[in-house]
Amino acid sequence: MGKSAVIAIINYNGKILLGKKRRDSYKVLAGHWHVPGETVEEGETDESALIRGVKEETGLDITVGRYIGCSITPTSHKQARWYECFATSDKAIPGSDLEEVRWVFRNSVLTECGQKSIEWPDDIKDYFS
Repeated sequence: MGKSAVIAIINYNGKILLGKKRRDSYKVLAGHWHVPGETVEEGETDESALIRGVKEETGLDITVGRYIGCSITPTSHKQARWYECFATSDKAIPGSDLEEVRWVFRNSVLTECGQKSIEWPDDIKDYFS
């Protein structure tokens, strides 16, 4: 099996962090708002990949909470495991893959992520309801 991915649903004071993928990215989410994710590298645990990826992409330190569910990425067909995470501050800055970051209320994540969130499994959608 190929590499897998982890998705960080980052919570802080009742809001969730979204990132806007750089428009010049070759990835399917280019120019779209999304929940930040990271490829799990060889020898990494899901938790260490989440901590590393979130720090690289947002500058935030997080603690990893519970596992929420699993999906398959639409283009690379990687398994993506979703985790509830908690930021130690709200001072997020966009990293190399992101052009913008913002905090939104949990119940508006599906709307903010738009068409891309339709493909998410029900247990992930339920988290944001």
